[in-house]
Amino acid sequence: MSQPTPSTSPGGTPAYRELLTSSLLMGLGGWALIAALVFLVTPTLGPRWAFFFALFIALVGTSIPLLWYLNRRFSPDPFPSPGVLWREAVEVGIWGLFLVWLRVGRLLTPFAAWTLTGAVFAVELLLRLYERSRWVPSTSVRSPVAAGEATPPKEMAESPTATPITPPFIDDELDSDDSPA
Repeated sequence: MSQPTPSTSPGGTPAYRELLTSSLLMGLGGWALIAALVFLVTPTLGPRWAFFFALFIALVGTSIPLLWYLNRRFSPDPFPSPGVLWREAVEVGIWGLFLVWLRVGRLLTPFAAWTLTGAVFAVELLLRLYERSRWVPSTSVRSPVAAGEATPPKEMAESPTATPITPPFIDDELDSDDSPA
């Protein structure tokens, strides 16, 4: 049996296992740090910045398994690389930080939240379109003849002037033109 590829078995490859493991550690660590900051520290300037840092780590770590599932469920072939999942998770983290930052300043309105959400979706859509336009098929799935690994049949190799094969519908048209009218 051949090795699984990201497009056939996204959860089975080591790259995705490492990604999901690291996201689990990031999520647990981030949420534990947030809990410690909320319950054990007074909210001065330093702990406030630590809260934003921990929130970013927690959101990124928590969103990776969800994004992996959504991409596996709704994304066309080929399945996105782990780098794409990291990028999307960082976008979720930045989106969440902006929402919390606006809420702390009492500037968050439903319109601002929806506008920010639409901007994040637009950026991701444009990045996906850019990636799709630059996609090149992998060279591992190529024909042996194109790779120079296979030789043509001996009849064709020995005959320098091979007779071209014409499709049957062309022969029928030629036969009908030769018949007397």
